[in-house]
Amino acid sequence: MMKNKWLVIMLIIVVAIVPGVFTWMVNTDVTAKAASTSMAAQSWQASFSVALKKNKITEDYVFITTAKGQKVPATIELLEDQKTIVVKKLAPGNYQLHVKKEAFAQRGLNVSSQTISFTIIETLTAVKSEKELQQYFKKLLTTQRVGWGEEEKAESTASEDKATANNESTTNNQVDGVEEGDVVVVKDGFIYSVKDQGITVVNAKDPKHLKLATSIKLKESQYISKLALYDNLLIAIGDEYIEKAGTAMVTASFYDISNPGNPKHVRHVGQEGFLQDIRITKDTLYIIGNMYPNYWMLQEDKKAELKPKTFDSVAGSAYTSLPLEKISILPNTMDGTYSLITAVDLKNGAKTTANTKGYLGGSSGLYMSENALYLTTPIYENNQAAPSNKRVMDMIWLPRSADTQIFKWNVDGTTLNFAGSTEVKGTVLNQYSMDEYKGNFRIFTTEGNTWDEKSTSYNHLFILDEHLKPLGSVKDMAPGEKIYSARFMGEKAYVVTFKQVDPLFVIDVANPKKPAVLGELKIPGFSNYLHPIDETHLMGIGYDTEQRYDAYTKRNFTVTTNMKMSLFDVSDFSNPKEQSTVKIGGKGSYSDVQYNPKALFRNKEFNYFGFPVVLYDAGKGDEIVYQGHGAQIYEITADKGIVLKGNIINRNTNEPYENWEQVVQRVVYIDDALYTIARNEVKSYQLNDFKPLDTLTIK
Repeated sequence: MMKNKWLVIMLIIVVAIVPGVFTWMVNTDVTAKAASTSMAAQSWQASFSVALKKNKITEDYVFITTAKGQKVPATIELLEDQKTIVVKKLAPGNYQLHVKKEAFAQRGLNVSSQTISFTIIETLTAVKSEKELQQYFKKLLTTQRVGWGEEEKAESTASEDKATANNESTTNNQVDGVEEGDVVVVKDGFIYSVKDQGITVVNAKDPKHLKLATSIKLKESQYISKLALYDNLLIAIGDEYIEKAGTAMVTASFYDISNPGNPKHVRHVGQEGFLQDIRITKDTLYIIGNMYPNYWMLQEDKKAELKPKTFDSVAGSAYTSLPLEKISILPNTMDGTYSLITAVDLKNGAKTTANTKGYLGGSSGLYMSENALYLTTPIYENNQAAPSNKRVMDMIWLPRSADTQIFKWNVDGTTLNFAGSTEVKGTVLNQYSMDEYKGNFRIFTTEGNTWDEKSTSYNHLFILDEHLKPLGSVKDMAPGEKIYSARFMGEKAYVVTFKQVDPLFVIDVANPKKPAVLGELKIPGFSNYLHPIDETHLMGIGYDTEQRYDAYTKRNFTVTTNMKMSLFDVSDFSNPKEQSTVKIGGKGSYSDVQYNPKALFRNKEFNYFGFPVVLYDAGKGDEIVYQGHGAQIYEITADKGIVLKGNIINRNTNEPYENWEQVVQRVVYIDDALYTIARNEVKSYQLNDFKPLDTLTIK
């Protein structure tokens, strides 16, 4: 009986253990992710699906050899995640990383030694063959099939508010001398604005008698998101599905507007993929976009076109694949997305052939000075940049800690020279969190997530030299908060963080090797956008906030209420002050300017600043009630603070919400008149007292 009892017990134990043993054996496959190339000035990384033993990171278990098997000295480190190996101090050449199976923390039948080949390069080179391009994507497919489970101008300041020679509005650009384009542009008394699949041209020379000069009709498949001007050229940039090419393309259409009433189409340029942004500087248009090829077709042994398509009507009518000599693989990336950059010489009517280059390694952030282009992309915890088609959904559904990879190009007209890349801790908010000053690159980032109670978020400032080498930094600002806005103004930098209150930090960046926080101001609410008024004052536009108590969780939480505009006095850098503030509308009110600085109206003569607004107010419970829409113009000076001058609001006539067609998109001025531009109408006012002059309905 006793013997049988023990047999039953042993059987139960075996039944319980065997599934666990089987799972353990199956799940200990070691897989690795690593970029195929890295720059000599950078470190190279390899991430494994199984943790490694720190005490085994020695030359007996983890080492580097040449392609011929000869051991070479190198600095090898294991990161805190225990899964990422960093290799430093290697000369250009072909290498292999060897990791013996004894170095892995888990053991099992499927744990085997790993060998990973990689190349260290001095300069970025073009892809040499179709085979090399296919191998890149096949390697990417291999790593993607693996389930990683739970682990996964040398000198620029703020753009000056300049008027043109004709005393007209200009685009609110970040960097002086670098045009960014907008949905509304003004030239010689004519207003050009995007409307559906077309461009409306309004003759506003006589503000009392507005006239529709013409409408430029575009294709139904063409979505224009940017208009830009250069001499007598109007450039319309956006996304378009090209049926003939069988793909979506970023397109730029060029029009001669010597006669604004009769624009002449002169050229069409396109690159496959989707638009990220554009810039114009030193007589050159730069179109920056992303393209994601259908490389997964390689899994089914199907023929896949891995090279992006381009089009240039100057060169002919064909849609052609980008030649291999214009394609490169960015270092330290395993991202199947192309960053595409097309440069067009605008001199002499933009008649020369465009230059397009493709770089494997997608991007989501952009900053440009007159002499350099910087692209950024988030790199998640497993050290791999997310493909562009997954980045947005990843951030929404699977928000994770990330770092930022920075790529730099030196630009000279249509010539693009890759200058290098690097990584910094945390993620960048937008282009205003980046800046170039005296050749050095400066960037604000937020590391971690404010919602993650297990780890604290921090905010950093990094300053890099012209080769993207670290110079100085300010780390760990505002623990538990994240960046909501930032602005660089020469030798000072300003950043707003927020969780419950709004700290405005003043940072001295005059010495790039020793930046330092000079002062801090804590006030309710936060600013989405900071704009310089003069050397010692800046304006912040954002939201007011209030604290509420959740009886269920028994915690306080923060909600936004009305819009808020503040004037900050930073003349005493160690003691910044909120000199003046105004509240705009009630709960639910908003303006495009909070998220798109192009919507900011500026007029230096009157010290005017304004923007479109949609006004709501609090109703019963959590309801909000629509009040009206239009634009507001403020006089902002160091002496008077913020003074409302023009309250151009169309009050609600029992409508439940704003009419999208009538909402003001932009506010501009020409000479002594102000104009509000909506999709279906343009209105004019006297600039000095905002008396209505005329209304033009656009059908």
